[in-house]
Amino acid sequence: MTLNKEWLNKFNWPETLITGHPLAIAHRGACDHAPENTLKSFQVAASLFSEMWELDVRLSSDGVCVVAHDDNLTRVARRGLRVSEATWDEISALHLPEGQHIPRLEQVIELARHTGCGLYIEIKSEGAGLAAWKLLQDAGFRFACLASFNVNWIRELRQLGCDYPLAVLVPAGADPFVYLDDVAVEIVHLCWRDASDAPHQLLSDELMQKFVDQSLQVVIWDEDRKSVIDGLWDKPIMGICSNRPELLKPYRPDPDHPVDIVCHRGANTIAPENTLEAARICVDQHYQYVEMDVHTSADGELVVIHDAYLNRTTNGNGMVMEKTLREIKNLDAGGWFREGAAGFRVPTLEQFLKVAQGRSGVYIEIKQADPAAIMQLVSELGMVDSCFFWCGDIDVLRWLRNHSPDIILMATRWQFSSVADAVAAYGAQIIEFDVEKDDLTEVGQCHEHGVRSMIYSRRTDWNELASYQKYKPHMLNLDHPDRYKILASYPLVYRHFQSMQEAIANGP
Repeated sequence: MTLNKEWLNKFNWPETLITGHPLAIAHRGACDHAPENTLKSFQVAASLFSEMWELDVRLSSDGVCVVAHDDNLTRVARRGLRVSEATWDEISALHLPEGQHIPRLEQVIELARHTGCGLYIEIKSEGAGLAAWKLLQDAGFRFACLASFNVNWIRELRQLGCDYPLAVLVPAGADPFVYLDDVAVEIVHLCWRDASDAPHQLLSDELMQKFVDQSLQVVIWDEDRKSVIDGLWDKPIMGICSNRPELLKPYRPDPDHPVDIVCHRGANTIAPENTLEAARICVDQHYQYVEMDVHTSADGELVVIHDAYLNRTTNGNGMVMEKTLREIKNLDAGGWFREGAAGFRVPTLEQFLKVAQGRSGVYIEIKQADPAAIMQLVSELGMVDSCFFWCGDIDVLRWLRNHSPDIILMATRWQFSSVADAVAAYGAQIIEFDVEKDDLTEVGQCHEHGVRSMIYSRRTDWNELASYQKYKPHMLNLDHPDRYKILASYPLVYRHFQSMQEAIANGP
């Protein structure tokens, strides 16, 4: 059963949640991109357009409703303090990675109100459900539900008159209808991630119809496997949990005017630029191209890094060309971005290409690198047709055209006096228009010359990103493809968050 107005109105949830696809429920926030169950994790989840956040609540020894998955905080705080045995003052004094602290539920409610997101609250200890219910009521916050593996805790809430939607989490191997033990709930949360390599196949039509017949919404385990998410897409479910909520809204081009998205330096806002992780996030979201930059090391190896110097994006110093591959591979290429990304490495071009191979295209910007070696590798991997190239040195581009006449080359409009000159300089098949330098009204001229147009922008403004559609480019090279994705593929999601922000601005 999917969300409908009757269900939403019954619990005073926003009607704008009817968007035609499952809700993105960020598991412990966007916990692959920030420390779990922290305000930062929830804020990142909001920026990735998760309609709800899943979080865990426990009671401290002095009765504070604490947001923490484990009773023993060693795993997240590196100190063996137990929530159940500690006071709030002791818990709040703990320092988590990336400058975070363990929040209390009131803080998360306030952030959810500010961002327009909902709360999917899992009860982890005796009495925490009652405390959470009271805090939600005191705050007048309705966009929430309460859930637990412990059926008796949910039964108690229902018997006491809890008017928020209630959910029972069902472990793998359990019959959900037996596990419910006749408790009246609105949501069944199937925690079947580890039931098989393809748990979505367990959701038979017969089982799903039984949920519909009993008016039960279905929420799905925390999932980040692209094949499983794809398999869940058309199921009649309310929502999917994920540590990587961006995957729950893959890019779907407008069939009337499909635009290929190029991700500048990969998913550089949630992962360190030009790393394998930054590439995987883009590929898994069905974007058409990942952009990256190539340099040659001192021993002739091709590595993916933007700058000629190592200082900005690694913990090393000096020029890339002066270091061997072994020296470069020993550097940390993630800690500069955030503490949780420490340990990411500078990838080789071969590693990067293999992440995209068969799944997306690659835009290769040649920096201080050997073009012949690049072309040899691309050819060996059978990826000539799925890559396109550019270099700031026009002589390199002319060399590439002469030695590889069939490859796809790009030209930047601002380097030439006209679109025609840009095409003619070395037979470019793609012309890029920089929003900072070029006249976008010339984009249409690319059609006349039989080449593809690409707009390059690092801007974040919603109206600015939306305005690119009127030029009908073939491609967009973006620093923030996540925002354009929502505008182009999920306009009802954009409308939901816009309406929530308007409601917040207008007050009660």
